[in-house]
Amino acid sequence: MFFLAEQHLAAAKLVRRNGAERAETDRERFITMSNSIVVCVRLAAKHRGGICLDNFDWSSLTPDWSVVDEQVYRLPPPYIDGPPLIPDCGRQR
Repeated sequence: MFFLAEQHLAAAKLVRRNGAERAETDRERFITMSNSIVVCVRLAAKHRGGICLDNFDWSSLTPDWSVVDEQVYRLPPPYIDGPPLIPDCGRQR
């Protein structure tokens, strides 16, 4: 199952928040894990128009998430392949 850019972004934020609660020696590991998920955000957003991560602070435990938030918010809605929300119910057209 594929995850949306929004879901990856929420996970990246959660990992960084968990890293803030850890000892100084473990924080770098959580930053690295979060950075990997931020890359997944970019990849998941690629087919919906993409985002730019040039201004993202990769080394901070508390980066400015608004750099990514605004771009993800502007993405068009994802296409989700599934059954119609309103069934046809055998109506004649």
